[in-house]
Amino acid sequence: MKTPRLQSIALVALATMGASAVSVSAKDSPKDPLVARAAQVDQLVAKRLADEGIEPNAPASDEVFVRRVYLDIAGRIPSIRETREFLASKEADKRSQLIDELLASPAYVENFYNYWADILRMKSTMVGGNQSLPAGLAYAKFIKESLADNKPYDQLVRELLTAEGKTYENGAVGFYIRDYNMQLDNMAVTTQVFLGTQMVCAQCHDHPFDKWSQMDYYQMAAHTYGVRATNNARQLDSGAYTMGMTMIGGGKKSKSKMAAAQKEARIELSKAMTEILRPLRYNYVVTTDRALRLPHDYAYDDAKPKSVVEPTIPVSFAPDGNIAKDGENPVVAYADWMTSPNNPRFTLVIANRLWKKAMGMGVIEPVDELTDSTVPSNPALMTYLEGLMKELNYDMKEYLRVIFNSETYQRSAYTKDVQLGEVFHFPGPVVRRMSAEQIWDSMNTLIKPNPDAISRDARMETDNLLTRIRWMDQALNALTDEELAEGARQIADLQKELSAGVRKAQEDLEKATEAKDEKAIRAAKKIVSSQRSTINDAVQDIVFQMGYAKFQDLAKSGKLKEQGDPILAKEIESVLKSKNGAKLTFDQALAAVQKERKARLAKAEEAQRDKMRVVYQVTKANAREFSRYAYYSDNVAIRAADVRSPAPLGHFLREFGQSDRELIENANPDATVGQALMMLNGNYFAELTNPFTVISRAMDRAESTEDVIDTLYIALLSRHATDEEKKLLTPVIESNPKTGKAEALWTLLNTRQFLFNL
Repeated sequence: MKTPRLQSIALVALATMGASAVSVSAKDSPKDPLVARAAQVDQLVAKRLADEGIEPNAPASDEVFVRRVYLDIAGRIPSIRETREFLASKEADKRSQLIDELLASPAYVENFYNYWADILRMKSTMVGGNQSLPAGLAYAKFIKESLADNKPYDQLVRELLTAEGKTYENGAVGFYIRDYNMQLDNMAVTTQVFLGTQMVCAQCHDHPFDKWSQMDYYQMAAHTYGVRATNNARQLDSGAYTMGMTMIGGGKKSKSKMAAAQKEARIELSKAMTEILRPLRYNYVVTTDRALRLPHDYAYDDAKPKSVVEPTIPVSFAPDGNIAKDGENPVVAYADWMTSPNNPRFTLVIANRLWKKAMGMGVIEPVDELTDSTVPSNPALMTYLEGLMKELNYDMKEYLRVIFNSETYQRSAYTKDVQLGEVFHFPGPVVRRMSAEQIWDSMNTLIKPNPDAISRDARMETDNLLTRIRWMDQALNALTDEELAEGARQIADLQKELSAGVRKAQEDLEKATEAKDEKAIRAAKKIVSSQRSTINDAVQDIVFQMGYAKFQDLAKSGKLKEQGDPILAKEIESVLKSKNGAKLTFDQALAAVQKERKARLAKAEEAQRDKMRVVYQVTKANAREFSRYAYYSDNVAIRAADVRSPAPLGHFLREFGQSDRELIENANPDATVGQALMMLNGNYFAELTNPFTVISRAMDRAESTEDVIDTLYIALLSRHATDEEKKLLTPVIESNPKTGKAEALWTLLNTRQFLFNL
């Protein structure tokens, strides 16, 4: 690292702690419900502060407010243009206008998707490796669309709890696929997330620190124990299996030989059906009447081990216990009870969670460890916020709008550490370090002029994977029991043919592993892999091709749209209209649909780049740098919400503490040596200094060194540089015409002011 960086970062860290303060923006008429609600929040906070003898913090300046509200709602810092427009505005209600604008923006969806992804432990590959990727992407799509539609919170939760069906039709099934057929574990997560109650200890024994018994736990879990994640509806249909048994195990045999043949047939058919259904694994959720039984080692006197547990809500939650009406689906009854305004914790928890999202601390801490002895730091405020959420019919945006418009939110931040167990009374929001996603999205704001643009590649990946699942599922469902059984028989025959070779390859692999013969190990693995590929191809060519042939016939007769999936019908008809479309196989037709989608994407990207070449005045001399910039902008500098969840190990997001999504809200906000090294040696800073980035072009347009410094402060800290800061950074910039600006940029990126939400 060069000397100017060391000097300037030390100097700037001392000098960049102040910003001029201006009065909070004027409010509308007190008759406005929004203003009245925000004023009520302020009165309740002010009363508590007065009771405790605490002075509220001064109003935050416009410079502080604009950066804070962008980070809290949009999940990124404002752009240079956005900051300058806001600071230059003379509108009395410009703060309220900006809040409205941000809550209505795509950036709100992307930022709050990250928030919910942490809470719901959302992973792109939720279970079983990449096979669950379609389910993970469908789940993410569902959450994003719910946020974009401003779906009421109670409706969102109800849809998650009652989710069933196919991933390509109802992405909410990801809620159950995330805990694949582990319904006892899923119940623990459900109560922690939506009721702020940690019952997990009671799964194995009575809770040692709370009132929950093991019976309470099992009675709660019994409501959703019948929810099963499976491959396809045909897995639950015995018709094809029975037909296959007849076809494989028939013939004249003695009783003993018939029994042996039937047993072998069951094994063969089971293996064949496993291979047929494998591509659809983790894509279907169904509700059954499966009963939950107590564990074999249940040690309490209120029931016997292995006895059936009836769905019941503990009396502390629901006095009448049994919430299900006669004949009512227990899952639906459970969801209705969970999301009811009368539920003693449901509304309380979300009101407290969103308050913490805006203010940095909950009125109740921790937000998900409520007990009967829990006391809010401000009981009157918590009661009002809970009532407000109900009054607003669980409209999360409207609830947040009230908080963001309050004077409490718009005060200067509380800069001291809030110690564990300390009661906090909100003289202002708590200073927080930006999350990994906020840092990443803020750096992208310095790179590209449209930082909130949805990644076309990410959207296409989701569409392509779900299209494939749709086609395969519908092809399988189009087959009669006889047709599916015939396909299974052919796959079983192929497996028998290949089994000898597979066994030999496995034996060779064991011997090679013992001998540590790497060449032999690779050869044996290649054979096993080849056999797997052969079976996969056969499943495609035999089973799914049969279903696709039926699609073609229906499409040609014009009946596919009437009898089948309208989206599928449109895609099949499009293929058939193309050149040689009628001759394409299932795989070729699917590839054609995806190829057309990719071509449209490529055309759109090229048109966008052509416009950029004109605007950026690209020449032969700088064409290579422009190509690098365009590729990075389109493929790397995308919103964190569009990156695989969680990001791969080694990615900027993971290095800066993004949650691994194994536990609820498991992000790590602490600074590390690895983060410092990444900022120092990683590719990200190099991409920031590409001459075509927003920040580089802005610095190049500056007419003087002072203007360069002021541009940097506006871009990174949303305020103008002070005279002292200009004096400190001027020699850094002027010491080297080629690298001086980059040195100054690097300096500010590494200050607490950039990395913290003040």
